Amino acid sequence: MIDSVSKEVKSGDIPVLAKAARLDLAPDRLDIVAPALDSVLHLFDALDAVDLGETPPTNSFDPRWRDRS
Repeated sequence: MIDSVSKEVKSGDIPVLAKAARLDLAPDRLDIVAPALDSVLHLFDALDAVDLGETPPTNSFDPRWRDRS
């Protein structure tokens, strides 16, 4: 389990994160994005907290192309 890197996303963090993600955010959207991103990161923390015990990872990827017509 990985500890959360930051406990809260602030409005000042958003321009740097948006630039790294190559998103062009208008300045008036920064205050809206910060709480939304903070909520998403808290959900990731909740998922990381789930104890999977001895559950092995599953691999279900099938790389073969299929005709879907």
